[in-house]
Amino acid sequence: MENENVKENANVNEDAIENTNEEAVADTSTDANEIAKEAEKENLKEPAKKPKKADKKKKSKGFVIGVTAAALVVIAVAAVLFIFKPWSAGYVATVDKQKITEQEYKVISKVNMQQFLASAGVDSSTTVENYDWNQQKNGEAIKEQIQKETLDQLQENKIMLTKAGEAGIKLSKEDISNIDSTITSQYGSEEAAKGSIESTYGVTLEEFKEFYKGLVLQQNYFSSEQSNSKIAVTDEEVQKYYDDNQDLFDQATISHIVISTLDSNGASVSEGKKAELKKQADNVVTQIKAGKDMKTLATENNSSTSEDNIEITFLNGELSSQYSVLEALEKWTFSNDEGTIGIVEASYGYDVVRIEKRGIKAFEEVKDQINSNLKYTKFSEEFNKKLEGWKKDKQFEVVKNGTVLDKLNLELYGK
Repeated sequence: MENENVKENANVNEDAIENTNEEAVADTSTDANEIAKEAEKENLKEPAKKPKKADKKKKSKGFVIGVTAAALVVIAVAAVLFIFKPWSAGYVATVDKQKITEQEYKVISKVNMQQFLASAGVDSSTTVENYDWNQQKNGEAIKEQIQKETLDQLQENKIMLTKAGEAGIKLSKEDISNIDSTITSQYGSEEAAKGSIESTYGVTLEEFKEFYKGLVLQQNYFSSEQSNSKIAVTDEEVQKYYDDNQDLFDQATISHIVISTLDSNGASVSEGKKAELKKQADNVVTQIKAGKDMKTLATENNSSTSEDNIEITFLNGELSSQYSVLEALEKWTFSNDEGTIGIVEASYGYDVVRIEKRGIKAFEEVKDQINSNLKYTKFSEEFNKKLEGWKKDKQFEVVKNGTVLDKLNLELYGK
């Protein structure tokens, strides 16, 4: 009976798994992926964040290269959109007869709490457990804002699952296989994934995979809706975006050598050792200015930069949009001119950099990408409007289980 409930809750069942052998979409990679590897043991994984509603007045950094995230907007609809097996009889609310379990609510609450602390810039010693959630922000207790946000995200979660089912969206065997490989790849191994997921979220690896199935199901639904959309973009709109956002098409080619300040376990070395490594980086700069080959210098200085990745090319906003640890490198690059040589201090080490080339990409090189992204933006705005409409529908009303919800909020936030 439990297995039947699990499948019903996640809107995933055997009938939803097609026997297809379609070729998997190739995973796209950029130079930024390679740079990130140089951060060695640095943990690059950040909590998924719920996107803001479209703001026409605000430029989107990395807009052009951000198209790879387009198909993932569904994931962002409900922060991490956890879809847990109902192993507990307790539930905090229902949406369209689907239960929002205590586990779902607790985990998404914690993710939102962690995200708040990260964005608020609080002291590193502050944790979810010791922060005062009764503090006010914009005239309302922070805990009350997060509670509302969490229920809102979970409501969207359930709506998306319902709509995917109504549209006949299914998971293929390849989808299931990709879920397994993605999770294993993200954590390094299945054993590591099991331990990390259980300690962080309090669920088993198999339960986590059930949640991931729901993510992919929703992503497939969004992609299907997008592909069937009749939204069009004019040549004039594309040209205007290019003209108005020249900074987004600023491209740089750099050569760099990373002098790592992390030990074999990924922890920062001592201050004394860092001082030695800084002198080493300064010496590398001197030798570069003297005309010495950077590939040779990388080898001589045991740089974590691979020979094939010493020279990289990227757009303004591209690195930071994918990996926060590379923000300093990106900021330095686009704050300096072609030919500049310098050192960027980052969490992974001292990055000795020479800017080889800088310039605005030609319109012809980016017009197709701009067109694609503008279509995506228009569709996202249209889709968000539909989602907001569904949330107001009586069918998708959030019916709270007050006793359980109040008890859980007390456990999460204290009095």
